[in-house]
Amino acid sequence: MSAPESRRGFLRGLTTLPLVGGGVTLIGQPTHAATPITPGLLATYSAWLHYERMKLHWASLEARDSGFIPAQNPGFSFQRRNDGGDMQAWGVDAQLRAPVILAAAGCPLTSATAEGTWRDTFRLAAESGR
Repeated sequence: MSAPESRRGFLRGLTTLPLVGGGVTLIGQPTHAATPITPGLLATYSAWLHYERMKLHWASLEARDSGFIPAQNPGFSFQRRNDGGDMQAWGVDAQLRAPVILAAAGCPLTSATAEGTWRDTFRLAAESGR
């Protein structure tokens, strides 16, 4: 029951249980996790994003290091939306999504090694003064 797949399966199974007086419903779309954002987590997310994109492009475009970025789709529009040009807010939002995305993919969020290695490289957007 310690594997990520087991936890998700367990939680998914809760929604099908017949309960007296009601049921269990998973609602909403998580955009933040109750997890501290740390340098190791940001390094993990950055690496995960890099290799996820590389694998996607290798499988879809047969190009390992493709710089191609498809436009005219919701992902492009989401990232290009105009929130008043506040790059600080964009950075905070991106960092807050990191644990949600990693957890959904079943990737460990960080490690002691990652925290030690990247503590002086990755900074929290909310604390960096940028």
